[in-house]
Amino acid sequence: MAAAAPLSFFVQDMDCAGCVASITNAVKRIDAHASVAADIETKHVVVVGGTVNAHAIAVAIEDAGYTVKAI
Repeated sequence: MAAAAPLSFFVQDMDCAGCVASITNAVKRIDAHASVAADIETKHVVVVGGTVNAHAIAVAIEDAGYTVKAI
């Protein structure tokens, strides 16, 4: 089985370490096995190795209070 491709998102209102922690926790709540990398400067979040689809991840990030776009 091939590894899942990384899922990338643009989170326009992510601007601090607290935002990164909130977004990471939101993704981990729905997929504990996912690896989450967030870059505050570019406002990009990359999720790797999870089993949940991009839509579910976007909804989790939005439910945490952020505006998100899959890229």
